[in-house]
Amino acid sequence: MGRWFLAALALIGQLQAVPVQAAPEAVSVHSGWGAFRDGDRCYAIAQAEPSPYARERQPFASVVVSPGEPRLTLRLSRTLARDAVITLDVGNRRFRLAGGGDSAWARDAADHAAVLAAMRSRDTMTVGARDANGRFFRDAYKLAGAPTAMDAAIIACRP
Repeated sequence: MGRWFLAALALIGQLQAVPVQAAPEAVSVHSGWGAFRDGDRCYAIAQAEPSPYARERQPFASVVVSPGEPRLTLRLSRTLARDAVITLDVGNRRFRLAGGGDSAWARDAADHAAVLAAMRSRDTMTVGARDANGRFFRDAYKLAGAPTAMDAAIIACRP
């Protein structure tokens, strides 16, 4: 089973509070990134690269493109420390993220747009922070299929 499919299932598991009418529809797969439609929501999603370090859960990145403007959410491999500083390196660009628990996201609409633009032109991204035990951790992603998967998700949810 593909990594993108497992990541989509993990995302669905996090959305249990939302009534599920049917399984998400796979729109397309691009170099480890999948595009899905789930009712009026569409998203691109990928699992983090394998790591030799301990993980509490399988991390993934998702770009939700509806409703509203596209936005990035990261499920992290470890639970964040209280008041953790979360950084996202996309190529040579560094962004400070907001977050809590096991998730991180861009702090505002301008940051979302800047992160997504950087994802379209870089090869890798890495999110890093301190976990609840004070240990530093990183989750890394390849971005080769991200632009095409994001575009496929945008097109899939056009009215």
